[in-house]
Amino acid sequence: MRQGRPRPRLLILNQMAGPMTWELAQDLSQQLGPIALLTGHPETLAKGSQGSVTLYSSVPYNRATSLSRGLTWLMYLGHAFIWLQRWPGHIPCLLFSNPPLLPWLGYVLRRWRHRPYAVMIHDIYPDVLVRLKGLSENSLMTRVWRWLNRVSYEQADGVMTLGDCMAATLAGQFDPTRTKVGRLEIIHPWADTAKLGPLPKAENWFARSQAQVGKLTVMYSGNMGMGHDIETMLNAARRLRPARDIHFMFIGAGPKRQIVADYLRQEAPANVTLLPWQPEAVAPFSLATADVAMVSLESGAEGLAFPSKALSAMAAGSALLGLSNTPSDLQVLIEQFHCGLNIKPGDVEGLVQAILTFRDEKSFLPQCRRTARLLAETTFARSRNTQKVLATIGIMKNHKSVFDQFP
Repeated sequence: MRQGRPRPRLLILNQMAGPMTWELAQDLSQQLGPIALLTGHPETLAKGSQGSVTLYSSVPYNRATSLSRGLTWLMYLGHAFIWLQRWPGHIPCLLFSNPPLLPWLGYVLRRWRHRPYAVMIHDIYPDVLVRLKGLSENSLMTRVWRWLNRVSYEQADGVMTLGDCMAATLAGQFDPTRTKVGRLEIIHPWADTAKLGPLPKAENWFARSQAQVGKLTVMYSGNMGMGHDIETMLNAARRLRPARDIHFMFIGAGPKRQIVADYLRQEAPANVTLLPWQPEAVAPFSLATADVAMVSLESGAEGLAFPSKALSAMAAGSALLGLSNTPSDLQVLIEQFHCGLNIKPGDVEGLVQAILTFRDEKSFLPQCRRTARLLAETTFARSRNTQKVLATIGIMKNHKSVFDQFP
């Protein structure tokens, strides 16, 4: 335990503890008291311990290759096992699915030291490897992995995930009624609606600097990974070059950023802008520049992941333009709540027509934007979902608290 820091009431483990995990830790600490967070996320570690949240540095996640991913998963898992020995066994854990082997550690420590634990699943493994990386459904690794998941989930106090489609996938792999909570809880991702919000382009210095006032700005902001359908977006931009009132903006980094850079170098289109990641202080202005935010979910990832960047776009008041197969949590979000349009990945014509719909149907875009912002403030609100986490781990008034076991 660090000098001068009181014993934590909850231990949170997430190798890639981004803004959502950090904000969750802050909110939980207001209810519980001191919290210890073990992560390898550089940006979160750079914040330093604040208030009742103490940060502990661990192995960073390296996604460069499959080998580096696996090695850094195992290294974090080993460090987590050693780190947990410093705390009394009655202090409960909240274990995220990064690395995806982490819930197994919860089961081991429950059997060994009777430590309570809950699991937050952001990506469903080994399904991601089976659908996207070619791991055989019937391989020994897959079957053992699924068995270990089932055991560790059913022994948890509670299991949480991000959307209905993900919950349906998980409910086919273990029995949620066997957990102490007795159900699988949906914890929607969120964005900071106090920090992110709509801003008229004429009042937005970023929009003015990028000459976006008076244009329909269609934006992709985020990681341009191998699973994101950047090619379809660029092909739609190529088709819409004659439309001078429509502009595409790509902001971020990743392997597919080079595809956008090559297109700009070779064809010099006037309707496409490519920018790097924007500083934290600039992001509220860059995101608010988007009238329409493109969000891509890789084919095969339906029911396995939720693109949380959609929530930042909604908080900024952008309509959503999803590129995802059905059913997926992204498609369900868009179509159930009427905050945009969803098309299939690779459907260039569909994307072009969707963008023209946002432009030409004058009442449609404003309605989608208002709905998106309202959802970010209500259903997907940070306070609402952190309270659901509290309930799941058993500390709300109507639930028996795992914290009642000790002073």
